[in-house]
Amino acid sequence: MSQLLDKNLLNTEPPYDILVEIDNFRVSDTEEIEDVQNQIVAEGSDTKKKENAQNQIIEDPTGAWEDSDDEKVCVSLQSKSMLKKLRKNEDEDVISGDQYEKRLRQQFEKLYPTPNWATVPSKRKRQTQDNSDSSDDEPPEVLDIRNESDTLNELDTVKKLISKKKLEVTKMKHVNQQAYSQSVIQSIAFHPNAQVAMTAGLDKTIRLFQIDGKINPKIQSFVLKDLPIYRAAFNPNGTEIIAAGQKKYFYIFNIEAGSINKSNGIYGFRDKSLENFSISPCGQYIVFAGSSGYLVLVSNRTKQWVANMKMNGTVTSIDWSGDSRYLYSVGSDAEVYQWDVNTRRCVHRFRDDGGFKPTKISVSKNGQYFAIGSNSGIVNVYDETCLVLPNPKPLRSIMNLTTSVHDMKFNHDAQILGISSHSKKNQLKMVHLPSLNVFPNWPNNLTPLNYVQCFDFSPASGYIAIGNDKGKALLYKLRHYPVA
Repeated sequence: MSQLLDKNLLNTEPPYDILVEIDNFRVSDTEEIEDVQNQIVAEGSDTKKKENAQNQIIEDPTGAWEDSDDEKVCVSLQSKSMLKKLRKNEDEDVISGDQYEKRLRQQFEKLYPTPNWATVPSKRKRQTQDNSDSSDDEPPEVLDIRNESDTLNELDTVKKLISKKKLEVTKMKHVNQQAYSQSVIQSIAFHPNAQVAMTAGLDKTIRLFQIDGKINPKIQSFVLKDLPIYRAAFNPNGTEIIAAGQKKYFYIFNIEAGSINKSNGIYGFRDKSLENFSISPCGQYIVFAGSSGYLVLVSNRTKQWVANMKMNGTVTSIDWSGDSRYLYSVGSDAEVYQWDVNTRRCVHRFRDDGGFKPTKISVSKNGQYFAIGSNSGIVNVYDETCLVLPNPKPLRSIMNLTTSVHDMKFNHDAQILGISSHSKKNQLKMVHLPSLNVFPNWPNNLTPLNYVQCFDFSPASGYIAIGNDKGKALLYKLRHYPVA
């Protein structure tokens, strides 16, 4: 079912050709059970089989989270102070791995509840009815976010060191199986706080999906008829989406308010393309890569120009340090620049070993690793010593790609580095850190990825989503991480 965006929004000046669709594809548990029961009856099965089918559906609400290895793990809740809040009583200590996972997920969902906009319309309607039936005298629930850092530490405690010999992966239903893209998917990203994924591409459409690994229902979509989208990204708190392309303007979609604004350009920025941009992890800045070596710093709050930084040659790729203090850029001359964002000055430069015409730079969130991909497919991985030496040697040069590197990302705990190229079929590799070996088992030549255009890890690395040239967003679960 489709609905148009509020008419008042469409009639505002200047007029924008923006279409919003809200579709509900979720089937209630009751309907699913009835369908299974009717099918069993049609096949001549008895009542006992109906009851078994019903129990099978009801008892597996979290199949995507199950890991048989969790039953063999025992966790002491009194071993660390940060785990004590998971106890149900003061005397409780050792619990099984699957119980530990459930309590961590409950704690995570308590601190990061699914926002209203990320709820499928039918479920949102049921929640509204439930709230209206509740007593008006009942005090509203107050969300306590003071222990956010403790919760993130708790999630890190479940981290298992991944073996370099095998990456445990399970194929899930496609992210966008409810609404495939009509063109190449140029951008795919997970929401930073909710279990939601976004796809965007040259069909000028941004789509949001609720990720459950089974149905992945579409939440919302909107079309920008004057902007083929080359890049779209969530801001760090997940309230906005920035969409840009080979135009001198970009769009800002406020998810919670449902409003869409158009930025008609950046003061002093004469380039006709804004597709190469990056948002700082703190959410304060957006940086656009301009021509002639210019890095244009823009306020994320006002979307107005703040400052310019200039490097030699042309800018090919940019990335931020995890604390947003530094900005890193690399150009066609193989020079890597480290910029102090506060002073707008270059504080260090080093040359990429080999100078293979760099195309992409990526920095791990903990600042431990720096990866630079090149036009030849070679990826150099450095440690922190590259920030003090003018000509550092890489820890290792990854040579498993044979065509130009187009996308590259570290996962949240810097155990995996993903590298990809869209110039050849099935060009996606997962690099194990710190051994710097490519996982041999996945992906392999038989993995049907097609031409990989983009990919992204979910916030806690429970999923990896891959966008390809067929307009499909593939979804895989990384079983090393119990939380999405």
